[in-house]
Amino acid sequence: MKTRTLAVHLLGLILLSIAPGADAAKPSKPKEPVVDEATAQARDEFMKGTAAVKTTQWSEALLHFEKANTIKPSPVAVFNIGYCQRAMGRYVLAKAAFERAVQDAENMPEAQLEEAKTFIKELDEQLGRVKITIDPPTTRLAIDGRPLVPLKAGDPKVMVAGVAPAGEGETPPVPTFEVILDPGPHLFAASFPGHANVLLNKTIEAKSRAEIPLKLSELPANIHVESDQQRAVVVIDGRDVGLAPVDITRPAGRYRLQVQKKGFVAYETTLTLTPGQKANLRAQMTPETESITQKWWFWGGTAAIIAGGITATYLLTRPEAQPPDYQRGSLGWLATPR
Repeated sequence: MKTRTLAVHLLGLILLSIAPGADAAKPSKPKEPVVDEATAQARDEFMKGTAAVKTTQWSEALLHFEKANTIKPSPVAVFNIGYCQRAMGRYVLAKAAFERAVQDAENMPEAQLEEAKTFIKELDEQLGRVKITIDPPTTRLAIDGRPLVPLKAGDPKVMVAGVAPAGEGETPPVPTFEVILDPGPHLFAASFPGHANVLLNKTIEAKSRAEIPLKLSELPANIHVESDQQRAVVVIDGRDVGLAPVDITRPAGRYRLQVQKKGFVAYETTLTLTPGQKANLRAQMTPETESITQKWWFWGGTAAIIAGGITATYLLTRPEAQPPDYQRGSLGWLATPR
C-alpha cells in the first residue's frame, strides 16, 4: 500500500511539473508547454519507472530512474533510485543515494526530504561492519567483485563495499581498516603477485561487528636448470640436487648455484629469487684446458733433469782427495817431492 501511495505521489509530481498553466486550460486558447527534448526524455523514463514501482518491479524501475537522472539530473530521481535500492536490499547504495538527494534539498519536496533523512538513519542501523587486516600491506582486496572506496575523503580507516563499479581489487590506503557493507553473503578476494590468493565466503549479519584477518602466504620460486652437457650435476648451496635438466622449488631468497661435470670448468652463478618467480637457466660449460704440469711426460722429463742436475752439482762441488800422511821413519825425517 505504501509503495502504491508513493508511486501515485511521484506520478502526481510529474504531472504537475508538465501540466500547462491556467491560461492553457481555456478551451478557446489551447497552449502546449515548452519542453526541451532532454526534459521530455527524462520525464518519459521517470514515468516508466513509476509504473514499474506500482508492480514492484524494482530492478526495472531502478533502470528507468537511473536513465532519467542521467538525461537530466534531479534530486527526486536520485531519491527514487535510493528507494529502489532499499527495496532490493542494497542498503549501502540506497543510503548513498538518499545522502546525495539531501544535498540538493532546495529542489526536493519537503515530504521527500524528511523521508530521505529518515531512511538514512534507518539504513545506517542495518548495515554490517567488518574490521579487516591485510598482510602483506600491499594486498589487493575486492568484495563481491568491486574495489572499496573511502566513506569520507581523507579518512582511509573507514571503507565502503558495493559502491564502486565492478573491477579488480585495489590496495587499501592502510593495512587495518573498517568496511561498511550490506548484510548477507559476501565474497572477499585478496591477491598479490607471488602469493597464494585468498577467497573467503562470509555472511555478514545486520548490525554485526566482525573481524577478518587476510594473510597471504608466499609462493615458492621455481627454477628450471639446463646444461649444454649431458649428465651435468646441479648443486645449490653445496647440495647436489640432481642432473640437468632439473626443476627445483625453493622459498624466495638468495642461492649459489653450480653446474659441474668432469673435464669442464664449473658453471657458477648467484640467484636472487622472489616469491612465485619462475626462472629458467641454461649453463654453457667450457672444457678445461690441461696445464703442462698435468702431462705425464712433463714430470718424467723433469725427474731426469733434476737427477742429472744433482749429479753434476756433486761432481763440481765435491772436495779433491788428499794422499795419506808420509811415514817419517825412526829419525823423524820427512822427504817431500819437489
